[in-house]
Amino acid sequence: AALAVCVYLLAAVVISGVVGLLIDDPKEVRARLIIGNGAHLFGIVACLMIADRRFEGGLLRFVFGNPRASLGRFVALIFLASVGAIGLCPLVGEATVRVILHFSPSYEFVSHPTIKALRDAGQPVWVVVGLWTGAVAIAPVAEELFFRGLLQTFLVGIARNRWLAIGLPSVVFGIVHISQPHTIPALAALGVLVGYAYERTGSLVAPIMIHAVFNLKTLIWDAFVWVKP
Repeated sequence: AALAVCVYLLAAVVISGVVGLLIDDPKEVRARLIIGNGAHLFGIVACLMIADRRFEGGLLRFVFGNPRASLGRFVALIFLASVGAIGLCPLVGEATVRVILHFSPSYEFVSHPTIKALRDAGQPVWVVVGLWTGAVAIAPVAEELFFRGLLQTFLVGIARNRWLAIGLPSVVFGIVHISQPHTIPALAALGVLVGYAYERTGSLVAPIMIHAVFNLKTLIWDAFVWVKP
């Protein structure tokens, strides 16, 4: 797991350096898109290479696992967990916002960079496509390969406590989104749901699909409710 993190960070640094030669502002949307998606893709490759060497059964076993549910139950679990994520996580997020505002009424909430970028109608088509692809496909695959595939599986092996193995990666998953602190509890809740789905199905396909559906819903919801000033 540590190796995958190192590869991700190194890729982000190297890509940032290359992009800096082409785009003056590293915080500009195009630069952030290339760096973010690029680092995630390198992270995916790193996770898959580690799994191919370390997991009994190799790559296919790592991704598809040893299914513990029939196809019908597999689909039903994905559907129920997705509905649960779409229903529960916004409630947790709203509760977190209310708590923060209770103690700090002047607190300024920061939107996710992808959301902010998509609210700009002047973005080139390729940037919009890249943002949607990164959020709905690349990020869910990269994050689930790491947090569930590597970290949760590792913790199951050493802790022998499946709830600890589900909970700890979920908390870490929330914390890595520290740039939007108010989202940490909601994302930790999402982590528990996808971690449970992984534990019940034995396949990374389940958490990846649930994560992708959750991100897709978030982008679609924002696209419909966002009103430009």
